[in-house]
Amino acid sequence: MSLDRLPQLPFGAVYFRKSNPPREDWERDYGIAAEDGLNVFRHWFMWSAIEQRPGVYVWDEYDRQLDLAAKNGLKTIIAELIHAVPDWAYRKFAHARQLRTDGHPLASGMGVSAATGGFAHNGTGALTLNCPEVKEAAGAFLTALAKRYKGHPGLLGYDVWNEVNYSPEVDYSEWMKADYRRWLKAKYGDLETLGRSWYRYSYAEWDDIEPPPEVAAYPENLDWLAFKRENYYGQMQWRIDTIRAVDQDCLIAAHGIGGAIQNMAAGGSDDWLAASKVEVYGLTWVPSRRGFKPWQNFFGPDITRAASRGKPWWHAERPGGPLWLQPQVIGRDKEDGRVMDPEDVRTLTMTSFAAGATGVMNLRYRPLLDGPLFGAFGSYGMDGSRTPRSDEASRIARWANDPAQKRLWEARPVKGDIALLVIPEAQTWDYLLNAHHKPELYREAMWGAYRGFLDNGLQPDWVHIDHIDDYDTLYAPYPIMLTGQHAKALAS
Repeated sequence: MSLDRLPQLPFGAVYFRKSNPPREDWERDYGIAAEDGLNVFRHWFMWSAIEQRPGVYVWDEYDRQLDLAAKNGLKTIIAELIHAVPDWAYRKFAHARQLRTDGHPLASGMGVSAATGGFAHNGTGALTLNCPEVKEAAGAFLTALAKRYKGHPGLLGYDVWNEVNYSPEVDYSEWMKADYRRWLKAKYGDLETLGRSWYRYSYAEWDDIEPPPEVAAYPENLDWLAFKRENYYGQMQWRIDTIRAVDQDCLIAAHGIGGAIQNMAAGGSDDWLAASKVEVYGLTWVPSRRGFKPWQNFFGPDITRAASRGKPWWHAERPGGPLWLQPQVIGRDKEDGRVMDPEDVRTLTMTSFAAGATGVMNLRYRPLLDGPLFGAFGSYGMDGSRTPRSDEASRIARWANDPAQKRLWEARPVKGDIALLVIPEAQTWDYLLNAHHKPELYREAMWGAYRGFLDNGLQPDWVHIDHIDDYDTLYAPYPIMLTGQHAKALAS
């Protein structure tokens, strides 16, 4: 897609998550959003909500969203959610459930951010895409989705992975194990070579190999983590390719959680790899869960900018309202990101702009009316009415899309004074050494260095170790493990 077809500054919100907001409010909400200067909505197109019987797709509510977008001059990001699995598929493909380490199958339950069935709360769904039958069924849904909305005047593009990550506890299904063994055979060639590398000498058949059941600092654990990364990011690429096979002209985006420092090893939050696959990357960043100190507000945007490597990126989910009934806020002052006011909306938005964001979407247009996140995050009221927070967002949206600001969005943040070196192997080794995820020295060392430089007036840029040639001054806060190749590159 030609990125010049994007609005000058995409500014909007997450809107429809079946069955919120209520149908009778949609036309009014779209009209208010357009009046207030919003130009983009993102909706969750959940497999479990659309393919209600095998091969029977119910599109009417989603059609209405795109039609209203076109009518009101908004564009739509379709967040495809094949990890929201239909109940019939959960029964039909019961042999393909993802399994935890102890062999316990994942259950299909209600969503936290959408009161809809089919969720397993692990980032990849209750069923394994390593099973060809499941992949074929999910691919059929993605193909039908892309065919239906290709060329629609309300369509901007697709978000192909919501909050890029996967659970450390899965997947131990036979499908995943079979692919793991094939991956190992391609890497090592024969069991004798693998046995010497792993210090395990009694494998008689490839089927003797099992994924490691515990987190521990051994070569087999390194291979398991590397395989999982390739496996799930390969599935991300498959989603992109499936959509692109139908629609070569739409935008392809994804967004993470700014999680590369704390969750790249265990949960696959590799912002650099994810951003490399899409045209626009982004992040979810919620101070009520992360804290509202200046360094905390800059960290997520800064690492997303770094991972995007010059591509446009947006604050894909920025809160505009409170998070007031969740465990993360217990014992915290309301000023610590727990309760948003107009000034907080402005601070968060302008911080992201200062870090280079070229788009912003509120985490909710208006709060959910059911489920655990009842009442959370919306800048508009529970009934869709305007609030002082939405008024502030509207003011920023209008300012950002004034033609007078065009040159501002063509600018980029200056290069930082020092590069904070992101070494995936160091995080991996720290994770494997600390089976109970404490004291998480890598994360604390990295965050401490970032805060130290930032608080003392120096701009630190996060730099992946593959990109060290971009900077003259590097600082590695916790270099406990390197590949031989990276060690040679640093030495030279």
